[in-house]
Amino acid sequence: MYPLANPKVIQRARQILAYEPIFIDTETTGFSPQDVVIEVGVVDLHGATLYETLIKPSIPIPEDAIAIHGIREEMVAESPEWEEAWDELQPLLAGRYIGAYNADFDLRLLKQVHSRHGLVWPLDDRQFFCVMKLYAAFYGQISPRGNSYRFHKLEAAGAACGIPLPNSHRAIDDAKLTAALFNHIDNYPA
Repeated sequence: MYPLANPKVIQRARQILAYEPIFIDTETTGFSPQDVVIEVGVVDLHGATLYETLIKPSIPIPEDAIAIHGIREEMVAESPEWEEAWDELQPLLAGRYIGAYNADFDLRLLKQVHSRHGLVWPLDDRQFFCVMKLYAAFYGQISPRGNSYRFHKLEAAGAACGIPLPNSHRAIDDAKLTAALFNHIDNYPA
């Protein structure tokens, strides 16, 4: 059971539902301002795959990143570069409400790789919403500092909700888990 199951969060999820959101996840070469996206997965509200691709990065994939997601250089060697992947991805994202688990990170990395390739970011940041923040408020556990809700790792949030999806740290699986988590919040009795 959840300490809070915040009814305001459930109501907010139901408002978002009216926009028929899609869910995105990325895998990257790391967390720094120099890092890039190497995999994108997008699913609909029901977890059906809308887009999935590996992306050939413009920088090497460090071993510490490989240890997280398992994506190696040989796996991306024949993959499209960012511009080609973006040409397929942009029409899917344009005008949509887009959920991500830790949306600030995914949005920053998407914009970062975009800029690295000399492209102008065409999407409105307000299209993105953070399922991690939504879940934190839904769950209602106060952070150790006491000034906000405690964030939970995606796999821990999924497990707490009884969602039987694997968290492989691959983009499509994480996007599916994010959509399932959003649906869990939305379907929770208010």
